[in-house]
Amino acid sequence: MKLLRTINRLKDPRDLWLFLQILTTIILLPRLIRRKSLPDLLKDLDPGVSPRETDPGVSAGEPDHHVSAREPDRDQMEKTVGFADSLLCSRVFQRYGKCLLRSLILFRFLRRQGWPVEIHFGVRKTGEPGNEDVRTSHIDITGHSWLVLDGEPFLEEENQQGSFATTYTYAG
Repeated sequence: MKLLRTINRLKDPRDLWLFLQILTTIILLPRLIRRKSLPDLLKDLDPGVSPRETDPGVSAGEPDHHVSAREPDRDQMEKTVGFADSLLCSRVFQRYGKCLLRSLILFRFLRRQGWPVEIHFGVRKTGEPGNEDVRTSHIDITGHSWLVLDGEPFLEEENQQGSFATTYTYAG
């Protein structure tokens, strides 16, 4: 239902184009996840941040891994997050967990928009805490991925990433 409402609101061709780019990336991501190592996947997804408009030494076709001189567009960021979240509500895209696909999608598109986000991956133990007998205790490990901007979690619903031990960070 949320996805249909989002599609019905796509009046601006630029919004439709962004929506279709996000959809295409979400469709392709599972194949890329299976075929590439995490560092290679992130390198391929990372467009760098947008070239600085005031730097004459950087042409539009060259990647520039510096923060854009102009402020990133918060409205565009909110549209990107809304489109990604609407698409990820579909069960079709739940195989890898929402946080992995969401963080990879937002990492790609927000960096392209000039947001110098990092992506973090972490794990934590879950199960029956306090059971000292290793033979009978059942401990599972669960993972999470999230974005960080200026050293702080970015676009996280709760402060849950604090309970995860960070195992890998990619800053571009």
